[in-house]
Amino acid sequence: MGLSVLIVEKNSRHGGKLEQLEWEGYRWDKGPSLFTLPEQVDELFLLFDKNPRDFFNYKKVENSCHYYFNDGSNFLLKGDAETRNEDFIKHFYERDGRAAIDYVQKAEKTYNAIGGLFIDYPKYGLKNLFDKALITKYPMLMSRKVRGSLNALNQDSFENPNLIQLFDRYATYNGSSPFQASGLYSMIAHLEINNGTFFPTNGMRSIVDSLYDLAIAQGVDFAFNEPSIAISQETVGYKTKLSNSTIEAERVVSAIDCVTFYKNVLKNEKLAAKYAAKERSSSAIIFYWAVEKVIPELQLHNILFSSSYEREFNSIFKFGEMPKDPTVYLHVSSVANPKDAPTNGQNWFLMINTPAGVVPSDEQKKNLRKMIHRLIQEKFSVDISQAVLHEKVWDAAGIEADTGSFMGALYGASSNAKLAALTRHGNTSKKYKNAYFVGGTVHPGGGIPLVLKSAKIVANIIEKEK
Repeated sequence: MGLSVLIVEKNSRHGGKLEQLEWEGYRWDKGPSLFTLPEQVDELFLLFDKNPRDFFNYKKVENSCHYYFNDGSNFLLKGDAETRNEDFIKHFYERDGRAAIDYVQKAEKTYNAIGGLFIDYPKYGLKNLFDKALITKYPMLMSRKVRGSLNALNQDSFENPNLIQLFDRYATYNGSSPFQASGLYSMIAHLEINNGTFFPTNGMRSIVDSLYDLAIAQGVDFAFNEPSIAISQETVGYKTKLSNSTIEAERVVSAIDCVTFYKNVLKNEKLAAKYAAKERSSSAIIFYWAVEKVIPELQLHNILFSSSYEREFNSIFKFGEMPKDPTVYLHVSSVANPKDAPTNGQNWFLMINTPAGVVPSDEQKKNLRKMIHRLIQEKFSVDISQAVLHEKVWDAAGIEADTGSFMGALYGASSNAKLAALTRHGNTSKKYKNAYFVGGTVHPGGGIPLVLKSAKIVANIIEKEK
C-alpha cells in the first residue's frame, strides 16, 4: 500500500512465541508446533511476486497424530483419507468407525458453510444481526451442534470413549474445555484431518525467519530490545515513546495480548480491566528434553491421554488447579527434521495444559517428570529416567514474561462461552481511531492460521480506509 512500517519488539529478535532453543546438537521450537494452511504463508510472498520456495519450504506430514489412550490402546491418525477411513473401522469397529468418517465429512461441511464467515472477516456484532450473509446461516448457527458443547456433540456421535476423547481434544486448540466450548469447534478437526498437517523443512522457527527476510527486503524497519513502550493518542495519529526516541505514526497495530497492550502500552486501566475480567484460556507447562534414546514409535505429534478428560478440565477451569492426571502432548520435531537431534537421540517437547496464572511448584514439576517417566515405560517399555541429558522449562510465568501473554494464557480469553466468537476483542477499537489489533488474543483467535487471518483482516480494513 506504500505505507512506511516500523515493528517495535520487546525482545532481542523477531518471532514472539515462534522462538527456538538449542543445546549441543539438539534444537526445539519453543512455542507452536502444529502447522496447517501453509498456503497462507505462501500468499505473503506471492503478494510481492516472490517464489515462496526461494524463502520457505515445508512438507505434508504422513501421519497427523499418534494417540495413546488410558486403556493401553493406541491409534495412529493417518494423512491419507482412504487408509485413515479403513483404520477408523478396523480400530473402532463398524458403527463408530463409520461415525468417525461421517463426523470428519460434516466438519468439512460446517467449515465450508460458516467457517469463512467467522475467520475471514471482521467480527460480527449486534449491529450485524440482520446482515444477509449472517441471516442465511442462522439455521446452522442455531443448530443443536452450536448450542451444545463439543463433548455433548461427540457423546451423541460415538459410543467408544476413546473416540469421544480424540475429538474432544480439538477444543484445546484454542485453550478451551470441550465440556464448555461450542460444538461449532468440531470444524477444527477438518483443518487437521482433511487438509492435513505440515512441517517446515527447517522447523517452525523458519516461518518467522523467512517472513522477517521478506519484510526487510520490502523496507520494513524493526526496533528491537524495546521493553518499555508508551503510546499516546494525538489529535491525528499516535506518538510512540521508545527508549531513545519518539515516533509519530498515523496508525498503530497491536500484535500482543490486548490486555497487556491496554495496561502497559496505552495505560488504559479501564479497558485492561474489562478484557482481563474474561475467563482466560489455558496456559501450559512445557518441558524441553534432550533425550539420549530413540523411540521409533513416536511420531511428530503424539498424545498420551489422561484417564478422565472431564476431571482434567474441571481442575483447569473450575478449580484453577494443576490437574493431577494430565494429558501429555509430546512433539518430536527430529522425526520430521533429523537435524534437530543427534542420531542417537530425540528432541522432546512435552506440553501439559495448566490454568492461566498458576505456576507449578518445584514439587509439582518433580511429580510431572515422574509421571512422564512412568507413561513412557507403560506405553513403550522404555526407561528414560537416566536418558534426559538436558532440560528447559517454560510455564505460565515465563510465557507472560517472554511474550506479554496476560497470566500466561496461550490464547487470551477462553472460548468456553457459547458466544465467545462474538464477544472476543475485535480488530479495531471504538475508542481509539486508527488503532488495530492482530494476534492470538483478538478476533478470529489463536494459532498460526487464525493469527495470519487477523493480519489479513486488518490489512484489508486499512486498505479500504485508504
